[in-house]
Amino acid sequence: MNISEFARHLNLSTGTVSRALNNRAEVSPETRQMILAKAQELGYSRDATARRLKTGKNRLIRLECLENSEVLSDFYLVELARAVETAAHISGYDLLLRLGSQRRYRLESQAVDGLILLYAPQMSERDYQILTDDGNTSVVVICEPNSPPMPSASYIYIDTLPGVMEALEHLSALGHRRIGYINSGSPGRYVREALPHLVGAAGLDWQETVVVDAGITVEDGFRAATQLLQMPNRPTALFARTDVLAAGAIKAAYRLGLSVPNDVSVIGHDNIDACALVYPSLTTVAIDFPDAGAVATQTLLGMIDDNCAASSVTLRTHLIVRESTGPCPAHV
Repeated sequence: MNISEFARHLNLSTGTVSRALNNRAEVSPETRQMILAKAQELGYSRDATARRLKTGKNRLIRLECLENSEVLSDFYLVELARAVETAAHISGYDLLLRLGSQRRYRLESQAVDGLILLYAPQMSERDYQILTDDGNTSVVVICEPNSPPMPSASYIYIDTLPGVMEALEHLSALGHRRIGYINSGSPGRYVREALPHLVGAAGLDWQETVVVDAGITVEDGFRAATQLLQMPNRPTALFARTDVLAAGAIKAAYRLGLSVPNDVSVIGHDNIDACALVYPSLTTVAIDFPDAGAVATQTLLGMIDDNCAASSVTLRTHLIVRESTGPCPAHV
């Protein structure tokens, strides 16, 4: 059915249905949700070609990550992509994913209306120009607060330090003093640079010898934790830059005959869904992925549809305490 037939079926005007499907402010949230639900129930979909000819837009955005990563191992990307896709769908946009590829194609070949870019430290000014078609494509950058500015971009800053500080204070309150840190390499540079100050502020002992730069996989976390837990004066707690690395750390502890959290506590970062599946369930620093995805998408669509000026929003992290942390062992 076309949009007129769909509107008649709902006993609504074509304009109301069109505004709802395009997420216009003139339609109440209740009416919009009803129309979207009926569209899904009846299998109604808008003609993309006609829509493109009428609006000059493809109703397509892209989520891009230049980091050369194993996408299926980096669940941060998977969860963020899911959140962006959900927010885009509600607004009548489709999502194109290009994660961990390090490819350099110009945007006109992809015919997208806008770009959500996960900042990577190795990205050059020329990369940015290519990705944004020399600044002609609306872009929202998701990054940490210390990332270099990019012209005409909006920013969603993920401030990880509040959650990291909560994690360190949690370990300090449990009596831990010697904390091992498993870093994820260049993506974790923001936390890594702030760590000595944060550790000291939490009343913990800071030593470079208990910091290991790892990769992103469970096996990377396993190897790093094995190195730390085999030290003569091993840490009583491990803090990993990602939940995937933390899962590897728990695996290493059990392989060495140590109990989590009785012998060693483990904290992760990101709060991916898999946290609840790890045994014991993982204490972690949480990023609100649905919020980050929704804010990034709404900011981008405001730039695309309403010519909104570039803006910035800061989202903070927080600690979720589960079963993988406990008091410092008495015999240490």
